[in-house]
Amino acid sequence: MSTVVAMKLFATGCLPLMLASAAPCKPEVFDMGANFANPPASVRPFFRYWVPDATVSNDIIDKDVEAIKRAGAGGFELLGFYNYGGTQSEPAFSVTDWAKYGWGTEAWRNTTRAALRSSKEHGLLMDYALGPNQGSGVPAHGDAEGLMLDLVPFNATVPLGGSFNDTLPGWGSGKFVSASIALVLESRLANWSATPGFENTFYYNGTRQVLASDSLEDVSSAVSEDGHVDLTFPSSNTGLEFRLFAFYQKRSGYREQVSPEKIVQIPQSPVDSYVQNGSWVNDHFSEAGANLLIDFWEDSFLDLDLRELVREVGQYAWEDSMEFGTGVAVWWTPKMLEQFRSIIGYDFTKYMPLLYSHVSQTPRPLPSPDRFFTDDEDEGMSYLNDYYKTLTALNRVYLETLQAWAQSALQSEYTAQVVYNLPMEMAANIPAVGIPETESLGFAHLVDAYRQFSAPANLAGRNIISNELGAVLLEAYTQTLPELIWDTKLVQADEHRAIDSSIVGGVNRIVYHGYPYSGYYPNTTWPGYTTFYYRFSAMHGPRQPAWEYYDDYMNWTARMQHIAQSGVAKTDVAFWVYDLTTYEIFSRYNSSDMDDAGFWFSLLTCVLGFTYGYISPSNFDLEDAYVQDGILAPERQAYKAFVVRQNDSMTLAGVQKLEQFALNGLPIVFYGGIPDSVLSRSDEKDLESIRSILENMSKMEKVHIVPEGSLAVSLISDVGITPKVAVETNGRWMTYWREDEVSAHSYVILYNDASGSSLGEGRSSGKVTVAAALGAPYVYDAWTGEVFAVRVCQHDDKSMTIPVSLAGNQTAILAFHHDEKPQCSLDRLPEGVSARAASAAAPTFELLNRNSATETFECHDRQTIKLPAAASAVELSNWTLVVESWTAPNKTSTDPDYTYEAIKTNSSAFSLPSLQPWSEISDSLRNTSGVGFYSTNFTWPPQSASDTQAGSSGAEIDLAYILNTARVWVNGHQVAPLDPVAPVADVSSFLVNGDNSITIATATTLGAAVREYWEQISVAGVAVSLTAPPPREEAAHGLVAPVKLIPYSSTKIEGRYNLSYRQDEVI
Repeated sequence: MSTVVAMKLFATGCLPLMLASAAPCKPEVFDMGANFANPPASVRPFFRYWVPDATVSNDIIDKDVEAIKRAGAGGFELLGFYNYGGTQSEPAFSVTDWAKYGWGTEAWRNTTRAALRSSKEHGLLMDYALGPNQGSGVPAHGDAEGLMLDLVPFNATVPLGGSFNDTLPGWGSGKFVSASIALVLESRLANWSATPGFENTFYYNGTRQVLASDSLEDVSSAVSEDGHVDLTFPSSNTGLEFRLFAFYQKRSGYREQVSPEKIVQIPQSPVDSYVQNGSWVNDHFSEAGANLLIDFWEDSFLDLDLRELVREVGQYAWEDSMEFGTGVAVWWTPKMLEQFRSIIGYDFTKYMPLLYSHVSQTPRPLPSPDRFFTDDEDEGMSYLNDYYKTLTALNRVYLETLQAWAQSALQSEYTAQVVYNLPMEMAANIPAVGIPETESLGFAHLVDAYRQFSAPANLAGRNIISNELGAVLLEAYTQTLPELIWDTKLVQADEHRAIDSSIVGGVNRIVYHGYPYSGYYPNTTWPGYTTFYYRFSAMHGPRQPAWEYYDDYMNWTARMQHIAQSGVAKTDVAFWVYDLTTYEIFSRYNSSDMDDAGFWFSLLTCVLGFTYGYISPSNFDLEDAYVQDGILAPERQAYKAFVVRQNDSMTLAGVQKLEQFALNGLPIVFYGGIPDSVLSRSDEKDLESIRSILENMSKMEKVHIVPEGSLAVSLISDVGITPKVAVETNGRWMTYWREDEVSAHSYVILYNDASGSSLGEGRSSGKVTVAAALGAPYVYDAWTGEVFAVRVCQHDDKSMTIPVSLAGNQTAILAFHHDEKPQCSLDRLPEGVSARAASAAAPTFELLNRNSATETFECHDRQTIKLPAAASAVELSNWTLVVESWTAPNKTSTDPDYTYEAIKTNSSAFSLPSLQPWSEISDSLRNTSGVGFYSTNFTWPPQSASDTQAGSSGAEIDLAYILNTARVWVNGHQVAPLDPVAPVADVSSFLVNGDNSITIATATTLGAAVREYWEQISVAGVAVSLTAPPPREEAAHGLVAPVKLIPYSSTKIEGRYNLSYRQDEVI
């Protein structure tokens, strides 16, 4: 078991790991004790399942679903990829008939039906995209209400003292929205950049013009029905010229799947109905936009059978990130101006020229080569912020409409990547969906960014927060599984790490990106259909040599998620955040900035153990956002303090609530001073009231003003709060806490962030302290599914302290069983000694000594207990290596029976006195993908054991670290799954006296084989050498660090003893 050495708390052993095979069911409450070893499908990770279009084979879908089940996932997310929606240019591109096989057609309905039936048959759950590509649109009539709109600008120059008596510029370009005028004070040439597609940034010549704010005027009423306007401009103004602006709304014409009528590559069937004519992006700022999607599902897509299947095994209705910014210049909706006036309180019409001053999504075309700003101090940004507030409110209506429909009509929840890519306030809209979703790529793998997302979700009672995880640029076939799970755990700066950052950041459901359809697709070569033309990772599935070993990682993820979804998240400190354009996520504290707030943030979270989340004033009206007994949100995060930074932007409603929090006893900390700014023009009228309230608050007993650089000290000394998990460590540890009243358990996930450390390095030690009333401490091993009581601890009436040692980038789970009393038998252990016990109430426990010297412990009655010395560790040598090499098949891609299965060839046996990377063993292995099978023999007990060490009663195998996967067999018996950063497992039960055999299988990624075949690879007829660089040459494959056999002696101790280690006793 991996954590025996890593944490001096754990025992070893092996439990069989089997996936649940019961009939599928919707998520429900499960008993943790009965399900930790083998979590149900609902808490297991999912794969995004990319299906190219509806030409796919139902038999292959079933084969893929079965493979996903075997790998240990709980389900998949069905997405009709449609070549990322297809090119929007003319002619469009497709190698199949999308009039017949497009999204929403009868063929796609049958594909969806097949996927749901396979899910049911194999005991899995299925999420389903509500449309093709990103799920952001459906087939519709071209003039349907609820389609995405664009706002088209035109302008004309009028000299000072001149007139304009003509047709409004741009008349007829769309439905007239408004006209306005302004005096230009300054104009200069400028060069603007934009990214219309994902590949390149383009630069444009244009102008930057400054408008006199007090000259802006709405002249819409002066425009006649035929577009004529007669205006006379004053000559007395100081300025350059006047501008007349005109704005028109029109259908954007942007599609989630292009029309077959634009495809010329192969013949398309006649388009006889709108269902065959591709999918339009719908309006995301109106109820009508949501209803457009709903009506298609209800009226044209769902039949009785599909609806029943969705209700039975469909888990979440889903929409991806909103990646349709290339289809518009400005986000618009038909009733924007009316809604703005209702929500904000003033007329926005005359400020519309400012809308084209900012590019608010990438990729996106240049809104206009001419950009206009006001002569206000903020250049008019406060008006735009009111526009963003309006977009936020309108998008919330859209989300709430879909959430209500998913629940009532489909008995599902609605999951969406809220606000992602659009200029709105993310925190405000996260509560609008049942299952908010993030994305590791857009959130840059930052714990701090994830906490900006998870805290509002938790406050709204959203217990499950999803993450599209694993997309990394240019790693389609080179992403390793350790890289992937690091992102699941934590990750501060390394873009190649994933799951750890998700869970410690409070995001607790993983959808791996992704699993491509494995069957034949036209004009596509080995290794098979690959999304994004090889630009993004990762292509999981049987095409990967490691697929047979994925279940170790999937089971680990399932157990971590099971813990991370149990009960309620608890957090120590809330931070104020109010950002109206959170389509760009960034870390609000830089923990590497040692001369500013970053140092204190690092001390606060990674050394002292405080946890934190970001809450917006937009969340203050949530049902659970109240203070009781000095605690904010006692039924949710139970924040002990609220921190507001001097540079934070305020709102009147937020400050009023903050004052009420303080009056009810919640400590408020103003970090760096009292804030004094607002974001929007509508808030400026409230600034004096805000200042007055904050001034009054500064005199309150529960309000603290602390200078920059002393936040951690102030929280402990002045405010008087302590973290739920106090940490003392020589490393960087982060914690995540769950409180589960159903099981009467509390859980803390510990993560040792060793970013920047080499593999096998970064170990740190320390101790964690919690309240004694929590109950008996246990270790839950997510790699093996085993649970053991902690006997190494100290406790009194107030607190309990547990010593911990963690390998670099290792995660551990401590649990506290509320209905059991802690049994602390030892206060500490020397290096090389660990304790294990089945339960807190067990009458005995074991001490394992791996040291080659006797270790002595003293009982409370002065008696001594000696742990026999163990034989010295043995480095295994004289290995034999056989490599199963995976290479491209010789068939052509035009064969419909093409299976893309790699040719697997065994190498000659290599004799290795010691372990080294494949590239150093033979040139023939330098660019090889596949599976390496290592074997050697050893003698047990070790021949070097002295008389005093003859009592060695067991042994562990230690692989130092794992590059991708490793599975071990001793004498033909499979060893428990290994943690890649602490790959240690007990093999005692498999040992025999005399000669013993060991076999280790290590799998690589497919990257090296793909690299060798690069110039011959194509997807749907496109040579990938034109779309992406070849896979990077990986540094090493195989076993590269010494493998050691570590004997230990085992001594049973009666539970009534309380022992102290006598360090001076060495024999």
